[in-house]
Amino acid sequence: MSCRITTLIQDNVATVNQYRTVAEGVEIMVNRGVGSLVVMEGSSVVGYFTERDLMVRVVGKRRDPDRTPIHEVMTRDLVRVEYNATCKYSLNRMKEHRIRHLVVFDGPRFVGVVSMRDIAALMTRSIDSSDLTVNVVGGVVLLVVLAVIGFLIYLVPDMLGIVSRFFS
Repeated sequence: MSCRITTLIQDNVATVNQYRTVAEGVEIMVNRGVGSLVVMEGSSVVGYFTERDLMVRVVGKRRDPDRTPIHEVMTRDLVRVEYNATCKYSLNRMKEHRIRHLVVFDGPRFVGVVSMRDIAALMTRSIDSSDLTVNVVGGVVLLVVLAVIGFLIYLVPDMLGIVSRFFS
């Protein structure tokens, strides 16, 4: 069974219109407790704005957040995946592009965002449950082996009696 991102997609994502200022975008991020925004024009996704974009493209360039529109400093080249992508594929895309979030689509329709943290947590739970299965099976095998050894030890006196009669 392959891990899929379908259950991890955050569909109630924080969005901002591309013509809003960086200060307005940061206010949304603070109020929602998130580190990124999906940038929209109408119902279309046109970019992604992250804390890193804020630091590098606004603060680092000494731009005024009250006057700078989001579309001037957002990430335009979206790294996207389909809603039924595997966890491994999604993590590889994140690693390849050095990002922590992917924009998820179902064909042309924007579905939401998936984070590296959520994928890692799901994969860890999968590993934990498979570890549990291995541990249970290993424990049962160990009990059977110990039972056989105990039974053989129980039979040793009888076997010694047979051996002594055989050689007398």
